[in-house]
Amino acid sequence: MASLLDTDLYKLTMQAAVLRHFPDAHVAYRFTDRGALRFPPAARQALQAAIARLAQLALSDAEAQWLRQQCPFLPASYVDFLRSFRFRPAEQVRLDTDAEGKLSVQVMGLWREVILYEVPLMAAICEVYYTHVDTQWDMRGQRARAEQKARTLAEAGIRFSEFGTRRRRSYATHVAVLEGLIRGAAAGPGALMGTSNVHLARLYNLVPIGTVAHEWPMAVAALRGYDGANVTALRLWEQLFAPPAFEAQSPAHDLRIALTDTFSSEVFFRDLMGSEEGKQIARSWRGLRQDSGDPAHFVRRAKEVYNALGVDSRQKFVVFSDGLNVARCLELQKVAQDVDIGASFGIGTSLTNDFAAVSSPSPEADVDSLAGQDDSAPRSKALNIVLKLHSIEGRACVKISDELSKNSGDPSEVAAVKRRFGIDVAADATEDA
Repeated sequence: MASLLDTDLYKLTMQAAVLRHFPDAHVAYRFTDRGALRFPPAARQALQAAIARLAQLALSDAEAQWLRQQCPFLPASYVDFLRSFRFRPAEQVRLDTDAEGKLSVQVMGLWREVILYEVPLMAAICEVYYTHVDTQWDMRGQRARAEQKARTLAEAGIRFSEFGTRRRRSYATHVAVLEGLIRGAAAGPGALMGTSNVHLARLYNLVPIGTVAHEWPMAVAALRGYDGANVTALRLWEQLFAPPAFEAQSPAHDLRIALTDTFSSEVFFRDLMGSEEGKQIARSWRGLRQDSGDPAHFVRRAKEVYNALGVDSRQKFVVFSDGLNVARCLELQKVAQDVDIGASFGIGTSLTNDFAAVSSPSPEADVDSLAGQDDSAPRSKALNIVLKLHSIEGRACVKISDELSKNSGDPSEVAAVKRRFGIDVAADATEDA
C-alpha cells in the first residue's frame, strides 16, 4: 500500500464511530473466495510479505493536516488516534493455504485496531494474484478506457464516484484509471464526484467519498439486539456525524446516507416507519444507498416511504453501488428519473479491474491507446472476494442481502435472524453476499 490513507473513506469514518461507541469490542473477520483461487507457494510468500509491510505504514503530519482540513466530520481526537495507529499483522492476521493452494485469511483483535485491514488485505490479494498467478494481461489502454467511460457518463449527465480500491488489479491501475476518469468527466454536464480512496483523493485534489459499510449495523445488531437494529445503528452514527457536530463545508461532508440492505431493505424500511425516531431519520438524512437486489423495485419503494412521510423525493437521492458498469448506470439513471428521485453512482470493479486477456503481455503497453483492442476478446476475470465481519464479542454477525439467496455469516444464525424478521428461510442458497 502506498499510504495508511490508501483505503476507503468508510473505513476511517467507521473506525471513528467504533472508537466513540465500542472502543473495547473484540471482533473477527473472515475471508471468502466466491471463485476458485489458488495461490501457489511463491504467491503465498509474496502475499505474506505484502501483509507484513503494512506494519510500516503511519500517518504523516501532512496527511493528518489534510484530513483535518478536508474531512471536518472526523473528530480531532480521532485524527490524533490515527497519528499513533499502527498495523500489527504478525499478531492480528492469520494467513493459510491448503494443499491445493486455497487461501484462508482471518483477522482478529480489538475492533478499533483491526477495522482498517479489510481494504489493504483485499487489494494485496488482488495484486499478488495478478502478478503471480493470472499474468496474461497488461496495462494497454487503461487510462484511455477509463476516460472513455467517464466521457459517456458525463455526457449523459450522470454523477458518479470511483469505488474501486478493494478489488483493483494494482495500485498502478488505480492511478491510471483515476487520471482517465478526471479527463473524461470534463466532457459533459455530469461529474466525477470523487473517489472512495482517501490517499488518491489527496493526491488528485478530489473529494473523498464514503459513509458506512454493512459491518456497522451488523455489529450493532449483534451487540444491541435485532429489534429496531437499523434505527439504533443510524442513531449512533448520527450522534457522531450529524451537523452541527462539525461545520459542514459541502454536502459531501454530510455522512447521513443510509445503507439499507444489511438485513434486507424491506426490514430497513419497516424499522424506519415503525417509530417516530426512524421517521425523523428518514426525513433528515440525505439519501439511501442501494447495494443489492432489484434497483427499480428499490427506488419505487423508497419513493413510497418518502411520500408517506410527506417528503419530496426530488430532494433525496439514491446512491447505486451494486456491480455497476457504464451501461448499468445509464439504465438506472433513467429508472431514477422515471420515479422522480435523485441518483448518484459508486462504480468499483468495472473501473479498476477491467482487462482483456493478452497472450503476450507487454510491460511497456501504452495506457493511453485503445488501438487494436477488441471488446469481444476474452476477459481476464476480476476476483470475486470479500473480507467480512464474522463475530463481535463472540456473537455471530450476519448480513442478509436483498438478493435473499445470498447471505453472510453462520448459516444457523442467518436462519434465526431471517425467522425473526419474517424472511423466507427456504430462499437460502447460503453463504456469502
